[in-house]
Parts: sequence; C-alpha cells; structure tokens
Amino acid sequence: MSVIRNKWLYFGLILLVIGVLIGYFGNDYFSNQNSNNQPQDVASEFHSGGYQFINPLYECNTGENYGTKELSGLKSQINDYISQLTVNNSVTSVAVYYRDLNNGPWFGINQHDVFAPSSLLKVPVMMAYYRMAESNPAILTQKIKYVSEPEGVIAQNFQTQNPIVLGQTYTVEQLIESMIIGSDNVALRLLEDNINNAKIDQVTIDLGITTATNSTPDDFMDVQEYSTLFRVLYYSTYLNKDYSEKALELLSRAEFKQGLVANLPKNIPIAHKFGEREVGNGTHQLHDCGIVYYPNHPYLVCIMTKGPNFNDLSATIEQISNKIYSEATKMYH
Repeated sequence: MSVIRNKWLYFGLILLVIGVLIGYFGNDYFSNQNSNNQPQDVASEFHSGGYQFINPLYECNTGENYGTKELSGLKSQINDYISQLTVNNSVTSVAVYYRDLNNGPWFGINQHDVFAPSSLLKVPVMMAYYRMAESNPAILTQKIKYVSEPEGVIAQNFQTQNPIVLGQTYTVEQLIESMIIGSDNVALRLLEDNINNAKIDQVTIDLGITTATNSTPDDFMDVQEYSTLFRVLYYSTYLNKDYSEKALELLSRAEFKQGLVANLPKNIPIAHKFGEREVGNGTHQLHDCGIVYYPNHPYLVCIMTKGPNFNDLSATIEQISNKIYSEATKMYH
C-alpha cells in the first residue's frame, strides 16, 4: 500500500510541475501574442474633472507617435490651404499648432516659425498676478488710479468695446478683466507698472518659454511654445485649480469674435486670446490661440499669421479654425 501511495504522490508532483511550466510559458506566449496584436504607441491621460474650463491632469502616458495617423488627413488639408494662400500672396506666413486635450495627439505646421506675440503676452501677465494671489489674495483688490496714459501704449486696430476711463480707479482684478476680455492695452501697462516685471518674466521662465529682453527682436515666439500657456491652464499644472479655472473663464469671455470663433457654433465655449501687430513695410501680424470646448473632446489650437492686411489674416484664421472644427465633428459626432 505504501508503494502505491508513493507512486500516486510522485504522479501528483509531476502533474504539478507540468502545470506550473504550462502556466509560465503559456502566459509568456499569450503576452507576446497580445503585444504583437496591439498598437505599441498608446496614449492615455487621467483627469480629475469637476470643473467647467479646466481638467486637472493626474497621470499621463503618451506614446511617441500617437495621433499621427488620425490627424494626417487634417494636417494635409490645412497645408494645402496655406500653400494656396501664400501663392496668391494674401498671406506670407502661417503657423498652426493643434492638440487634442484628452489624450494628447497633436500636429504642427511651421510650428517653429517665429512671430511677434504682441497681445498674446497679456496671458502671462494675468498668470503672474494669479500666481501671487495664491499666497496673497489681497493683491487682486489693490486699487490703481488711471491718472494719465502710461508711456509706450500701442495703438490697437481691434478696439476694445469698454476701454478703461481716464481719472477712474480700478482694482487689479478689474484691470485684469479689461486686459483679457477687451485686450485693453492701457490696462496692460497699468498692471505691468504695478509690479516688478521679473514676476511676469518668471511665468515664461518657469514654463521654458522664450522670454523677451531689451535685445529680443519683434519675432521671437512660435505657436507650439505659446500653446504651453493654455495647456498648463487647462491641466491646472502651474496655477492652482481655482485660478486656472478663473483664467480660462475670463478668456472665454473675450470680445474678439473674429479669428478662431467667427464661424463656430455660439454654444461652444472658446477660451482664447488674440494678438495683432503692424511691423512696418506693409506687414501685419494677427494671431489667435485658445481652447475650443468641443463636447467631450476639447482641443487646443494656435494660429499665427503674417501678411499685407488684417482682413485676409483674420479670414485665414477663420478658415483654418473651421476646417479643424469640421474634422472634429466627423471624428466625434
């Protein structure tokens, strides 16, 4: 009987070893099969949600080439359109940066060409004040009287609907609203004169964006670099959640209704900032950058342009924005 028991014991041990070997090599085989059948470049992001204009980022895993195939058709379409414009000289230069804010696929066209950012730089001024307000909220209630026009105020082709009034006193928060919503250049200068400019420069320095100096030429910033400002606001990775939300809410109320927003549905929120510049020799620049809150698929788009007149530049931005929105409707509707 003991011999029989020993035989069954040995037999059981052999079965156990075989089972372990099958499990080990079988798992390795099926893992290899799955990895061969699945895309190698997978992008995923995990967000907290719970806000209207921001979507704080908790974790990101972006594959190197993710999004190339999905967006190649749209990129080609916009490239062809830009080529037609430059041939007939209605514009001389166009740069585009697009990014899906859910999972990060993106493309750029002439994304490293440099432009004069002009009023686009009002966004880092706002961010500098909100950064300080995180530790000292009283700075936003500080009062500044507009007693005389500051030096160096640049004339605007696209006028604000509600300019600040000489002789009136405003809080810093009110001046930020005028600077962002109406792109008021006087409000900008009053805010710049109220703090050390190093505080403003620190925003772009912190984010690795080219920071202007006294020797910096007019054209020094590209679309991809500037888009970083909107990305960190959306993901709430520079300002805290409340101030990131506040900043984008102000940008969503921008008076400028040409460019990105011109022909898009009125019920789609768009947080954006435009910039304009006349640089002499009949050359104009017009830019518009922001976040289009397409339902469940918000995307960032930044378009910078140069050409003979503002009307053609505005129409160029409008058309490119339309093409991107139309493609989003095809992909996500």
